[in-house]
Amino acid sequence: MTDEAEKPQLRPSQQLAALLGLPEPEFTEDQERAFQDWMERGETTLRETNARLQERHAA
Repeated sequence: MTDEAEKPQLRPSQQLAALLGLPEPEFTEDQERAFQDWMERGETTLRETNARLQERHAA
């Protein structure tokens, strides 16, 4: 087993904080909800864009 396999998996925010030597940021429930809403809007936009591109290429 390698050392990499033994390390706990860190979230990207934890990795960035560790690289910068800073504590991981803590978010309020409202901030977390706003982030999740933003991510969902982005995913919806991406799906819509992909669908339009597929339709365009299928024609």
